[in-house]
Amino acid sequence: MDLASPLLELVKGLWGLASKPLGYIYNLKDNVRTLDKANENLKASSEDVKAKVEREEEGGGAQRTNQVENWLGEVQEFEGRVDQVLQEVREHDRIKCLSRCLPRNCWSSYKLGKRVDQLLDEVRELQHKKGEINDFTSLLPPPRQVLNTPLDKTVGLDSGVGKTTLMRRINEKFLHANHGFEVVIWVVMSKHVNEDSIQDTIRKKLNIKDESWDGQSRNERVHLLGEVLSKKKSVLLMDDVWAGLELSQIGVLHSSLENESKIVFTTRLKQVCHHMGADETFEVQCLTPEEGLALFENNIGKSSIHSHPEIQELANNIVRECKGLPLALITVGRAMAGRENPDEWKHALTTLRNNPYKLSGMVEEVYHILEFSYNSLNDSIVKLCFIYCCLFPEDYRIRTDSLIELWIGEGLLRDTDDVYSMRYKGEYVLRTLEMACLLESGHDDYEGRHVKMHDVIRDMATWIARDRGKKENKLLVIVNQEDMSTEMISKWWEAKKVSLWGQWIQNIDQTPPMCSQLETLFVRETNVTLVPKGFFNSMAACLTVLDLSNNEKIQSFPEGICNMINLRYLNLSATSINAMPKKIRKLTHLGWLLLDHLLGGIVIPRGAITSLPLNVFSSWGSSLENEEEVVEELGRMQGLTDLSIKVNKSFSALKIFQSFQRCIRRVGIENCEGLTHIPIRSGNFSHLEVLNFVNCHMLVKMEINQGIGQAPNCYCFPSLVEVLIINCGFLDLSWLVHAPKLQSLMVWHCNSMEKIIGNGIAREELAASGLFSRLKFLLIENLPKLRSICDHALLFPQGVKFEINRCPGLRKLPLDSNGMRGSFSIQAAKGWWEEFEWDPAAR
Repeated sequence: MDLASPLLELVKGLWGLASKPLGYIYNLKDNVRTLDKANENLKASSEDVKAKVEREEEGGGAQRTNQVENWLGEVQEFEGRVDQVLQEVREHDRIKCLSRCLPRNCWSSYKLGKRVDQLLDEVRELQHKKGEINDFTSLLPPPRQVLNTPLDKTVGLDSGVGKTTLMRRINEKFLHANHGFEVVIWVVMSKHVNEDSIQDTIRKKLNIKDESWDGQSRNERVHLLGEVLSKKKSVLLMDDVWAGLELSQIGVLHSSLENESKIVFTTRLKQVCHHMGADETFEVQCLTPEEGLALFENNIGKSSIHSHPEIQELANNIVRECKGLPLALITVGRAMAGRENPDEWKHALTTLRNNPYKLSGMVEEVYHILEFSYNSLNDSIVKLCFIYCCLFPEDYRIRTDSLIELWIGEGLLRDTDDVYSMRYKGEYVLRTLEMACLLESGHDDYEGRHVKMHDVIRDMATWIARDRGKKENKLLVIVNQEDMSTEMISKWWEAKKVSLWGQWIQNIDQTPPMCSQLETLFVRETNVTLVPKGFFNSMAACLTVLDLSNNEKIQSFPEGICNMINLRYLNLSATSINAMPKKIRKLTHLGWLLLDHLLGGIVIPRGAITSLPLNVFSSWGSSLENEEEVVEELGRMQGLTDLSIKVNKSFSALKIFQSFQRCIRRVGIENCEGLTHIPIRSGNFSHLEVLNFVNCHMLVKMEINQGIGQAPNCYCFPSLVEVLIINCGFLDLSWLVHAPKLQSLMVWHCNSMEKIIGNGIAREELAASGLFSRLKFLLIENLPKLRSICDHALLFPQGVKFEINRCPGLRKLPLDSNGMRGSFSIQAAKGWWEEFEWDPAAR
């Protein structure tokens, strides 16, 4: 019998099912190269279009059409997303997706590959749209954004940068264009509100004479202003509002807006927009490079820039260093006015890059103004946390979870002994800094949430950290190999915090002098292969935080660490270190030990960590070669409150679920061949946030002998937010009713699973559990027997995203008209949609 042909057809069929998702992973590098090239071509096309449009706009009377504006905006937004994805690909390459790696990284490869594939489709569509553009410009319409917001509106503009410049533009537009306003009132606010001064400015613009004003009581003045404003169509511009101002107390009544007047204000504090009752809120963005250069030239004069062939490029570099901040562009422009020697410009550029506070006017005109936001932080802890961000390089995307862990390790949030309370406080501090516009919030990606510092704000923070420029060596951030010179290393004796960062640092061949003040040392993301013997000797008595993460080439545990008697925080994540020394037990103050995503397995000798006062131990995504020994020792550590671990032994898995309820935060159970079920008899896992089951083929169920109720202590997993299940034997996941805060559920390749939530759970129990009420993302893929997610309709939150692939038996979702709150999305193959059955009540 010829078996080859049927077998070949079967293989072809299976490959057809798997080829697209596998292609996302295996074609990632080729697709990235294609995307990079296509993006460069698109960028060149957009620059040609922009140049043509700008030439016509400069002639006056014309403005780009909405079609062009939208296309350029789409291209700019697309380029930003491409840059972000390319950066993520570079970061992702550090965590190799090998057969023994954490499946979450395979998942991230899939997600990145899929995003790259989608971006390739988008770039083709954008090129096609460009060919459909007929008219590039049209007659100039009225000013946009703020000027075009509906009348009778209060508009708030918030940011840490560029507010006053934008307000001046708005003022000029209202003054010099016919918008039907009878009076435009500009009020410059101060940190300490002076209502009398504000009233006086307004009444003078309204031409209220002294004789009608002097001698009037406060209430009479309020009434007079309100009466005059109600009869005039006016614009009130208030620049730099620091606190929620009650406008009615100065005479700007809500009724005065009914005559189509408008109020516009700027603030550096986002909460002020809410306090002021803004109808519309915009975040002020920095200037584009073109706008920045124009502002710079206005303050320096084109004659200086054109006085020498080299100066134009130097000017462009200086503008880039100012990162679109008008205040910096104006200050530096004035400082360079009249300078026509290229050497002076080179000196200014070097100063701006290395010691910007030494540039004329920078402290007085820039830092002192930006420092108002810093001084408004009433909490000294929040200020210290902000200054700490200077340790990260310029433009660095700082992972918020790592930043908070460093804050805790430094002792900045130590007003409690509970590490979870400290994490919550860290989130509060982050939000406070974002609301003060001192940190910029970034988008979530596969590594989590990020924040950034604007470069000029970072320069200001560094100036503060160095005692306002008096101690240049108090904080050192080194990102170039040339800065590892003997001269630079010799400055460490004055330093309290030192950060060595980046792939350009390849060798550490200098031993620092006595560093009796050094408390914090980062050596991160370098190409260093070996830390020289004796390197840590000079700082052994004082160092409390040591971060050596993401140094892939470091294979041996550096000598000297075990002599750091005051070390509290040690991070060796994403290195190739394969063994810990027994002498690590000498670190009698060590509270944090992080060994995440190691590139190979690691051995922790018996007894090496048992006596350590660890609060936090994390080997997330790493293989412990002597796993069972380590789990036993961790179980005997009474002070351990935060544990993240991946295990692949049935003994270890059962031990974790039996003995670590109080401290487990993240657990990955992988390749446990003999594991059939996990019994949970009592207690709740109050801190468990992430749970992964991977390649546990015989694992069919979680046995939870505990009821479901509304009180938090009635749930087994009250804090669980993320669940990943790949290639396991589960028949259903009914135990998820014990996870009321679940946000992400991903289930792949479970051939036996027929339902996500099985039979036997009453509608009332589901309602009490709050199942999926906080869900953001549900992925189910290659579940050939799946027939139902849940037999009862569930209440899903707004914005939830469903992704369904290769689940041929699933024809319904647990949705009805009561279960849908606002928008949501479902992504699935076209063939699945054709057979999908909507609940009639959900249409």
